[in-house]
Amino acid sequence: MTSAGIAAVFDTAATQYAAVSPLLWNPMGEATVATAGIRSGERVLDVCCGTGASAVPAARAAGPHGHVDAIDLAAELLAHGRRRAAAEGLRNVRFIQADATTWQDRPYDVVQCVHGVFFLPDMDVSVTRLTGLLRPGGRLAVTTWAQGAMENFGRLFAEAVEHVRRAPVAPPTSRQAASRIDTEDDLHTYMTARGLTRVVVTRFPLRIPLDSAVAWQVVLGSGFRGMLTGLAEPAVDHVRSAFGRLLRERGMTGLDATSLIGVGTRP
Repeated sequence: MTSAGIAAVFDTAATQYAAVSPLLWNPMGEATVATAGIRSGERVLDVCCGTGASAVPAARAAGPHGHVDAIDLAAELLAHGRRRAAAEGLRNVRFIQADATTWQDRPYDVVQCVHGVFFLPDMDVSVTRLTGLLRPGGRLAVTTWAQGAMENFGRLFAEAVEHVRRAPVAPPTSRQAASRIDTEDDLHTYMTARGLTRVVVTRFPLRIPLDSAVAWQVVLGSGFRGMLTGLAEPAVDHVRSAFGRLLRERGMTGLDATSLIGVGTRP
């Protein structure tokens, strides 16, 4: 999917993305900021920031003498982030519609990207470039799905979509990139290969109780929504019904959203 296509998917999902954040995105954002060890006065770049799940806690941690640049392609997600920061009275964060592959500002004490690096075109080149935006001694934090996380959920949702489309559904292009960094060893090796030192990978377990309403909220407030592209509203309703039925039949009552958080230092 092109950058414009990704932005369009997440723009459409903005309201649902914000709604599901307390269950899914916010805990991951808070955990990433804590693991990265953002300190008062530090300058932070948050890439693929969405509605601010990691940018807002980063701004809190950086304090009034620090600063956070939060960038994303999706304007509607950014608007939610601005409202959230304003509600908390945070003046040290700015939400900017920008492409991470061309962002020039530097240097930063911390660059963080929560569940976003696998959406970037040419993940290797993009992550190496983000590392170059750090000052010497600065930290890169990358959060990604652990192996097996979201898989059963995604498999059932794809089955529901295929039932309605009456055709196989291709896995998202981001899946192949994400699968390269879905174990502690793989993420450690990957970040070391980008020139980072003192890499530490932390597992963040997260399990969300699931019913059909919450499951559909997760679909609409995440990248899974892209699988509905091109379907008319009645067809989307059929997918929702089929998905709910599959969840009940297969007894899926929880969503495994376990993540890995890798933090490394630029020499």
